Parts: sequence; structure tokens; C-alpha cells
Amino acid sequence: MIHQRVWARWRALLNRMRHYVMHSILHADDPPHRLALGVGIAMFVTFTPTVGIQMPLTVFLSWLLRGNKLVGLPIVWISNPATLIPIYFTCYTVGRKLLGQGSVGGEWWRELAHPPAGWWPAVSFYWSRCTEIAGPLWLGGAAIGVALALPSYYVALLCIRSYRLQRWGQLIPPQYEEEA
Repeated sequence: MIHQRVWARWRALLNRMRHYVMHSILHADDPPHRLALGVGIAMFVTFTPTVGIQMPLTVFLSWLLRGNKLVGLPIVWISNPATLIPIYFTCYTVGRKLLGQGSVGGEWWRELAHPPAGWWPAVSFYWSRCTEIAGPLWLGGAAIGVALALPSYYVALLCIRSYRLQRWGQLIPPQYEEEA
């Protein structure tokens, strides 16, 4: 009984995702390049450590680069609280490898658990620890973001073009006239 409910929920989620892709992306009134650019920008922003401002950042960059502002918004939801740690740990690891740094050892973690006494020394202690992490995290996030954004752009462009040419015989959706 529970097994059937779980599968029913998964089917409903997949149907909603299919509906979103079919009607919100493929039938949008933008050219395929703009739609695919929105997807690529969102994939890049997903892997940057900008949690909390990823959606506005995606809209701003899409506006700046003339991509579609709306198709990328659900893509940035990939980095949600459930996936945040695996994504950022991978980005941090890649960034440390690119910088040629070794991983932090157990001593670093033990020091992190025991900050110095006092308000200002604790703030400066944690600030210095954050700055140690920020560089590799941003570099790794940018590298992974670019590595995934470029193929995402081209795959989305290919899919949108082939769908539209097969469905309508043209790249722009047909304009249906309203009956009076």
C-alpha cells in the first residue's frame, strides 16, 4: 500500500516535470538560443556558492546576457538544502585540487569546534576560517558551473530546435489567432 503511494507520487512528479518542460520551455515564445542560454546560465549559477540569491542572480544574468529569465529558475532549485552539502563539498574539493592545495586535516576541524573565548576573537576566528574556504569553493564552483553550463546550453539548444522543427516545421512557435 505504501509502495503504491510512493510510486504514485513519483509518477505525479515526473508528469509535472514533463509538463513544465513541454509547455514552459519548448512552447515559449523565445528563440531557441535565448531559452538555451537561460538554461546554461541557471546551470552555472547553481554551482556558485550564492545560496539565497541564486534566483535573483539567474534573472539578472539572464537579463544582462539576453537569455530567457524564467526557464532557468527551476534549475537553480537543484541546489536545495538536501543537495547543498554534496554539491559544495565537490566544488570545494575541485577548487583545492585546482589551486594545488591539500585537504584540511583533523586539526583544522578540532580547532573549528573550539573557538577562542570572547565575542570579537570568535568572530575573527570564524571569519579567517571562512576566508580559507571561500577561494577554493568559488573557484571549484565556477569550474564545475562552466563545465556543466556549456553542455547544458548545447543540449537544450539541440533539443529545443529538433522538437520545434519536428512539431511545427519552424523554430518559432506558430501564432494562433484568437476567434472573435
